[in-house]
Amino acid sequence: MTDLTITVNGMKFENPFLLGSGPPGTNAKVIARSYDLGWGGMVAKTFSLDASKVINTAPRYAKVRARTSDEVIGFQNIELISDRPYQDWLDDCRQLKKNYPTKMLIASVMEEYKKEAWQQIIREVQETGVDGFELNLSCPHGLPERKMGMAMGENPDIV
Repeated sequence: MTDLTITVNGMKFENPFLLGSGPPGTNAKVIARSYDLGWGGMVAKTFSLDASKVINTAPRYAKVRARTSDEVIGFQNIELISDRPYQDWLDDCRQLKKNYPTKMLIASVMEEYKKEAWQQIIREVQETGVDGFELNLSCPHGLPERKMGMAMGENPDIV
């Protein structure tokens, strides 16, 4: 069999095929299924310290309006961050790394503009054994009322 291992920034991947953050990383069971199918790694669905503030709405479309008028010119699909409790994510990450030690697990995290919150989530998630982080500073719908996602990422002073 061909060896597809690859090392990126000191992280050794069984193969270079990863699934990005989103529905395929909804929970440990779904992530484990992806690992069992041969994926080399997974970026877990984005989560935060307080999932109770995530309102899971349906349908998940937002109108995109023209800049010069109120005309609707398109729609944006809204994939919200996880509404699962934070402790469940910590347990999932810990269990996945125990059961799949050679598979890459990247935690996608998003927090409000509070230094202490970012430090807490990184410290606690790192203790589960994840291999890396995706700091979600680009989500266009990442709870802007809480200054999360793109609302934070598009401001260089905040980043």
